[in-house]
Amino acid sequence: MKKSVWALVCLAGLMTMACMGNGQKSETAEADSLGVAADSLKKGETAAQDTVKSIYKVWVSEDGEWLFDLRDDTHYVEARKYDEEFCKDNPDYKPGVYYMETEAGGFEVGHDFPEQGDSVGDIQYLLEQGPYAGTYALRFSFYDMTPKRATFLFEGEYEWTFKVMDKPVEILPNPHPYVYEE
Repeated sequence: MKKSVWALVCLAGLMTMACMGNGQKSETAEADSLGVAADSLKKGETAAQDTVKSIYKVWVSEDGEWLFDLRDDTHYVEARKYDEEFCKDNPDYKPGVYYMETEAGGFEVGHDFPEQGDSVGDIQYLLEQGPYAGTYALRFSFYDMTPKRATFLFEGEYEWTFKVMDKPVEILPNPHPYVYEE
């Protein structure tokens, strides 16, 4: 009798473990399929963005040194990556890392020709310090935009080609930020 009770307890235990294992497998399979769906959705969004001419993206210079995060007009970020020689002389900076140069509470896109839409215009960012705080200042103009590339014109004479950044990047606070002094 004891042996048959013990066998039933062992059988019940094995069945419980098998059911729990199947439950875990199905949860994992479900999570994996959700991950694939999420990844394919991200790829679909990226594919759609790759065909749209818009300034509302993250832009990086061809040499990878400057970055402009213009994903929406409620926040403006300009960052810079420093070369190894600069980092050797300034140990607070690490090579290959983007450091925030300018951060503002917003920006505006100005258009000289409304029929050209978002493919040609000016970027003005919100000044938050100094006597002009609360007003917008011209940072650069842009033109020759394709879905993946644009020409940025600084101070009316310095042209740089920028491309859409295709991977996320970390931007750290600048160890020695510019502070406006009156």
